[in-house]
Amino acid sequence: MTEKRETLTEIIEKISMQAMIVDDDDIQTLGSILEKLEAIQEGKEGDLALLENLIKPLKSLVEKIILHEIREDKNGLAFLRRGIALLQEHLQYPSAQNLIEKTEQYVKDLSSLGIVVEIMVSEKKAKDPSAEKGQINLQDLELYKDFISEALDYLNNMELPIIDLEQNPEDPEVINSIFRPFHTIKGVSGFLHLRQINEFSHAVEGLLDKVRNKKIKISQEHIDFILEAVDLLKRMILDLKTQIDAGSSKLTFFDIQPYLAKIESLANEDNLLPPKKEIESLSDSKDEEAYLIEKKLTDSSPGNVQDSKEESKVNLKKLKEDLLEKKQIGVQVNDSTIKVDTKKLDNLVDMVGELVIALSLVQQNPLISAIKDQKLIQDFSQLKRITNELQKISMSLRMVPIRHTFQKMHRLVRDLAKKSAKLVELVVSGEETEIDRHMVDSLYDPLVHMMRNAIDHGIEAPATRRERGKEEVGKIFLKAYQQGGNVVIEIADDGQGLNRSKIIKKAKEKGLIADETSLTECQIDNLIFEAGFSTADKITDVSGRGVGMDVVKKAIEKLKGKVEIFSEEGRGCRFVMRIPLTLAIMDGIIVRSGQERFIIPTEFVKEAIRPRRDEVFSVHKKGEMVKVRDKVLPLVRLHRFVGIGPEKVQPWESLVIVLEGNGHQNGLMVDDLLGKQEVVIKNMGEKLKDVKGVAGATIMGDGRVGLILDVQEIFTQGECN
Repeated sequence: MTEKRETLTEIIEKISMQAMIVDDDDIQTLGSILEKLEAIQEGKEGDLALLENLIKPLKSLVEKIILHEIREDKNGLAFLRRGIALLQEHLQYPSAQNLIEKTEQYVKDLSSLGIVVEIMVSEKKAKDPSAEKGQINLQDLELYKDFISEALDYLNNMELPIIDLEQNPEDPEVINSIFRPFHTIKGVSGFLHLRQINEFSHAVEGLLDKVRNKKIKISQEHIDFILEAVDLLKRMILDLKTQIDAGSSKLTFFDIQPYLAKIESLANEDNLLPPKKEIESLSDSKDEEAYLIEKKLTDSSPGNVQDSKEESKVNLKKLKEDLLEKKQIGVQVNDSTIKVDTKKLDNLVDMVGELVIALSLVQQNPLISAIKDQKLIQDFSQLKRITNELQKISMSLRMVPIRHTFQKMHRLVRDLAKKSAKLVELVVSGEETEIDRHMVDSLYDPLVHMMRNAIDHGIEAPATRRERGKEEVGKIFLKAYQQGGNVVIEIADDGQGLNRSKIIKKAKEKGLIADETSLTECQIDNLIFEAGFSTADKITDVSGRGVGMDVVKKAIEKLKGKVEIFSEEGRGCRFVMRIPLTLAIMDGIIVRSGQERFIIPTEFVKEAIRPRRDEVFSVHKKGEMVKVRDKVLPLVRLHRFVGIGPEKVQPWESLVIVLEGNGHQNGLMVDDLLGKQEVVIKNMGEKLKDVKGVAGATIMGDGRVGLILDVQEIFTQGECN
């Protein structure tokens, strides 16, 4: 049976090649096509019986073209190419649920040429229970999971090309980059009996094919609908994932009829362009090979078409060889990457972290340290280098480019700008900056809120911008880069900046500050991070509910990062988010209080000082304060903060670590500063995860546990003194 299918594939490929170059007067080529169709008809068997529905009408069609019984205005060759495309679909996607309907429609359309044949219905297709009831075949779970993963990747990467198409509607490369994912999703979903996904993606693919073949002109309405189609396909595929995860074999029904009606409306004759004298598209769903062959033939000058007919077989053979070579190269490239379960990857990273800790324990063991053998010291040094390199490599496996998160912002900015009736351009840079994959999803919500605020509060309306001497199109700049052990994400706009007088007024109305309070510009700006705070005069579907910036601050702090604001009234505002590259390893300053050691994240440490006696004093209702460089800071005693006995009681006998973050500064009193170290972060477990003041733990070189301090909690403690 396999041999028969391979022979059939070769025959149909030859027919498709001939159909692309044939014309009404080429009797020899038309005769060859007719012979091949008869060969298929004679060789059909079993699961190929459905081809009979197409072979009969195609034979009648070719005969009428040869006998010149079809007028030129009826375009018999277009019908021929359409029928051959259906043959290819029957061969490539034999399980696709809409093939019977498409075949019936094709035969019905042929009646306009005087060709009437009877359609046979395949019992196999009619009795397919999974196709009729919309069920999931639980024996093919791995196939479904692969499809879900790849389809979501396609759809997530599709929004940016769609927005590019809005700017460059005539760019064929952009159109093809959107067409191909729909074509792939259609093919695989048909194979897996996902009827609705298959039907809808095929309908959208048909619309896009008319666009790329210049049969209809792309418009704003088309762009909006294609984005809606991407959203619907995402919902359908995510629902499939939910059903599979729940162990269900039933598919949720989606009402796609309104979307199909919209597609029909968008593809109607009002949008049709004048026909061009060029080789027509072979198929509504042709593969990349056919597309490239057609493009090569189309690019040929008219004067060379006749001359090239004799050499067409040679040229097509050479082109196919080139394509085959490219595909082989592609296979080699794809084979260099493999998919790995993320749980296995996390376990590998954890084990490497344990290896680093174990090596440190062995090196600091007193019995090992007492050995003075030079060879042993060299071996340990080599082992440490290898272990450190292994740790770097394993950590890099968790890193992914931030590009995917940034690309989602293009769609968001486009939609929000339309709702706000503003003109906004998003300028993105640093998309290749890598970040821990566990942190990528956590960054999405903060970025969404920041974009909403930039468009609603920052960017002015076009008329207002003109009055202020600015360009009508406002700009939002989104960029990412690495700085030390951090990833820095900046969001800036060229809008009106923060209105500090309005912020102070709102803060007093909400009781956040007293009337007589005097604040610095930094402190005023940071008021927008207070829960429930908003300067919007009215609530819209874009912003105004006071939940945005509070969410941003909490989300970034949860990632052990911080947010800074830089604003210039009338010129714009810039938010800078600094988050660690990974939550698994951290640079820390090791301090001691009593007999215990603690780790403070390096990014919060500004300096360490030993204050004089006259620089420490108490303030009524504010507790202890320390004077640092003419600035008075709240003083937090670490031993009181964690509840242990101190070694030194007086601040001037101890060290004060100056901590800085989110516009605040505090002094943290410790007994001693032990040094700086890169530590592997361990979580505290379920029972201790809510302990205040502690963000995690690590195992020190001597095997003892060191606690990582929650600096944000220290700032809160300082405010309460």
